[in-house]
Amino acid sequence: MPVGRTNSVDGPVAGHVAGDRLRLTDGAPGVLEALATDASAAHRTIGFHPELPVDWTASLRDCVGFLDHVRNCRRARGVFDELPPPWFDRPAFYFANPASLHPWDAPVALPPGSAAFDFEFEIAAVLTSGGANLTVAEATACIGGYVLYCDWSARDIQAEERVMQIGQGKGKDAAVSLGPWILSAPEAEPYRRADGFSFEVSVQVNGETVLAKPFTGMDWSFEELVAYASSGAEVRPGDLIASGTIPGGCLLEGSAAPGFSGWLQAGDHVLLDGGPLGTISSRLAAPAPAVPWRRPPAPGTARTPERHRP
Repeated sequence: MPVGRTNSVDGPVAGHVAGDRLRLTDGAPGVLEALATDASAAHRTIGFHPELPVDWTASLRDCVGFLDHVRNCRRARGVFDELPPPWFDRPAFYFANPASLHPWDAPVALPPGSAAFDFEFEIAAVLTSGGANLTVAEATACIGGYVLYCDWSARDIQAEERVMQIGQGKGKDAAVSLGPWILSAPEAEPYRRADGFSFEVSVQVNGETVLAKPFTGMDWSFEELVAYASSGAEVRPGDLIASGTIPGGCLLEGSAAPGFSGWLQAGDHVLLDGGPLGTISSRLAAPAPAVPWRRPPAPGTARTPERHRP
């Protein structure tokens, strides 16, 4: 499927004007209504206009749908024990930053202070309806389509924050890139498998292929991820529920291997190909200059671990 600069393969959908921002929270007929109500939306994949900022104010949950990704990352850090039981009881997730969203071809700046920047290849379900305490069947009906999703990660900052044991922070705050198309659920159905999608996906870094495989092997299905997200809470139209990283879909997993070529640098080009979901094509830019974010200590005092210990 070609990746272009219009809002759909065959013209505007449900009155959505080519070149408009993709507004998933508008009450007027638009993208969600087209995905949810228009049977012909199968093959009316809807794209972001790459020259305008993505306007997406709904919730982003990034899940862990592939346990082998976790195992591989743990091994890269020298941890070879089996996963603790909670990993098999429920899918982990964290809330990502909607303000960090980038269109499919926008440059991505390295976060200030990071020397270990990484991509993560994912797919996100786009919800066209919602609710709380959904069954798997009800969650299935909430999914209107799928979009390519890249969770950019500052691995060194992420490692520093891990010791705080309160979840993801600045290591995951800088950027999320979305692909150019939302593949409607009917159009995705021929590719559906119990553990993902049958189509091939790939990643190239500066023209070198670092991932090429089908998008399969999920331990938690998209429907289960949505149902779990709704447990004791509400999911809403426009929410994104991301799959988590496909095994091999990031640099961290191979970072301990001999011949590791290193982390992403300014000037690198990363191309994520999601088959019928289109591509994310991002050139990495230099980080913004670091600026002081904390007030200086009062004269005669200093911030030390002892002062900040609870």
